[in-house]
Amino acid sequence: MAETTVSVVTLLLGILSMCLASPIRTYNGLGVQLTVADGLLGNGTDGHITLLFAPAGVDPLENQDVTTSPDHFYGKNVFHFNGGDVALLSGGDGYVQPRTGVWGYPNSSLSEVPAGDYTLQAFLTPYESVTRSDGSTVSVKFPCGDGALPVDGPGSLTTPATNITVSGGSQTISLTFTNITAIETLNGTEIGGCSQGNYVDTERLKYVKIRSSVLSDFWNRDMFVGANVLLPHGYQANDTSTRYPVIYHQSHWPADTGPYGYLTNPAFTTAWDTGIIPSTNITAARETPKMIIVQFRHETAFYDDSYAANTANIGPYGDALNDELIPYLEKTFNTIAEPYARIQDGGSTGGWESIANLIFRPDLFGVCFTSYPDSLDFHRHQAIPLYTVDNAYVLPSGENITSIRENINGTLTNVTSIAQENHWELTFGTSSRSQLQWDVWNSVFGAQGYNNYPLEPWDKVTGEVFHEAVEYWKPMDLGMHVATNWDNELNLGEALRGRIFVYVGSWDNYFLNEGVEEFQKTVDAKGGAGWANVTILEGEPHGGNYQRREIWNYLELVASWISDHAPNGTTPLSANATAPSGRGNKWVDVIARGGHQAAVARQSSSVAEKQGRGVSSSVGTWDPGMKLQAQWIVNGRPVGEPFAVKQGDNVTLDKVWKVQLAVTGRKRGYVDETRYSNTVAEW
Repeated sequence: MAETTVSVVTLLLGILSMCLASPIRTYNGLGVQLTVADGLLGNGTDGHITLLFAPAGVDPLENQDVTTSPDHFYGKNVFHFNGGDVALLSGGDGYVQPRTGVWGYPNSSLSEVPAGDYTLQAFLTPYESVTRSDGSTVSVKFPCGDGALPVDGPGSLTTPATNITVSGGSQTISLTFTNITAIETLNGTEIGGCSQGNYVDTERLKYVKIRSSVLSDFWNRDMFVGANVLLPHGYQANDTSTRYPVIYHQSHWPADTGPYGYLTNPAFTTAWDTGIIPSTNITAARETPKMIIVQFRHETAFYDDSYAANTANIGPYGDALNDELIPYLEKTFNTIAEPYARIQDGGSTGGWESIANLIFRPDLFGVCFTSYPDSLDFHRHQAIPLYTVDNAYVLPSGENITSIRENINGTLTNVTSIAQENHWELTFGTSSRSQLQWDVWNSVFGAQGYNNYPLEPWDKVTGEVFHEAVEYWKPMDLGMHVATNWDNELNLGEALRGRIFVYVGSWDNYFLNEGVEEFQKTVDAKGGAGWANVTILEGEPHGGNYQRREIWNYLELVASWISDHAPNGTTPLSANATAPSGRGNKWVDVIARGGHQAAVARQSSSVAEKQGRGVSSSVGTWDPGMKLQAQWIVNGRPVGEPFAVKQGDNVTLDKVWKVQLAVTGRKRGYVDETRYSNTVAEW
């Protein structure tokens, strides 16, 4: 499979310029024709259709995992789709323009579905068009207490799962959308309906949801954030003199469950509820640590959570959680509202969120206990040397870059490549809207593109890296942020010393150890070895508690840190360490650098001027990755053949009679656009 991926990528790179200039192809082969039952769809709907071909008799939704699914996946966008319209999916023209064509995985074309028996089901995800406060308009699917499912989320249209036979020749299969996926029944009384879920309190686990003013202002619609609040044994709401530290446990969408397996792990749940940790062969029974543990609910239109930061594509979620929700929680529950008693922890996505919140908000939080975090330093984005390679899928040696590996009988085995995972995501949505992992990184780490969607760092089909787009990721490179703000007004070198604890295994399944190692090199170069406490355990995979500790051992470690750094502790957290001046990731800076107005400011048309006996013209400025084609126009008519140009080029013509340059830009996920220079008249 690895060799096949290399050959496909190489082929696509070789024909890229030809493909982008070519018309959409037509195919003879398998086609799927889709209609909608009366009354199920309003007029003018934009959305995304996903087809799943599963083995005969298998539920197409049973296994969608890129590493193990037997399904064939196909996707296509629809625009202004009406109830009486017919959508036809055929061929595989999505490699030319995924925005309008069909794209499939593991085979890009429907014509490549092997002959045989299948269970086929289609899903239509309707999008909602929203104009945000910065002027950008996007069409996205807002989740509804489902954790942003990439397919078959609430409100999706579905066809029946249908047994079919693919003949291998010319064939059209007809399906009809007859059902709308219902919203999960939610019995809570929280505001905001199904947004961020809506659950019923238990004795220990409380559910809180607020309307976020900053998010609602940005999205121009009501937006909510929520939290699952786990209270300790003995907590009494009316005993305001007894106050508790808080662990903010960052993770994925929790639905109605609690942190660390509360409600899903019977042993942990029983111990927490009774307040007694059972004895073992080597430890006596003892009380559980007395702390409140909070897990956020912040599903978004791009993923099952927001990454708990201010981002130009998803919005000011850092401010919503830290400046709106946490103050509300501190008024509602008996917390210690001081940095030393606000702890960040989490693993994987939650690992990145936990360390990012400490680094961006050293004034608010005391410490992070971070496990196997997403890439902390983009010198290694998973295994991609993002700042130095020209292709995110293939190394200069021709070797595929792996995304997922597993320990099989003591040997690290590559399972899925970066190319395969990105191609799979593309079947669920274009323009970084799949609600899956690589796409949300584009949304969180990058700026907005001129098409209003995330400015993607590479071509999702070929892997070609757009280095100018990668530049916009640098403010979210946590190693770079610390080093850049080491001894300036943020003073992070002193403010964060001794407050960062990171754990990862050397055999992390997603190569996240490489980003941790790069982060460690960056901060050690500034502050010396041990500035951050980094633990890399040999041979350990992705997962587990911090340093692979047993849960009670870990929580007692956190409790000990809090005790030591309290005002009367052995090493109190200083006021200088938590000064407001250390705050980063400010929304005003994020949106100014990466929002819609910044994207507009990057654009310009050609400027033509007389030069000698002819005319010279620039080609204008465009988003990174645009493929440009120029055409001279003389006296209102094209002259000569169109020709390829690159950003930064200046071109000349030995004529000066009403001369104008037209430049057309094409890019996957963008609408083709032609811009015209001014007209230069005769001498």
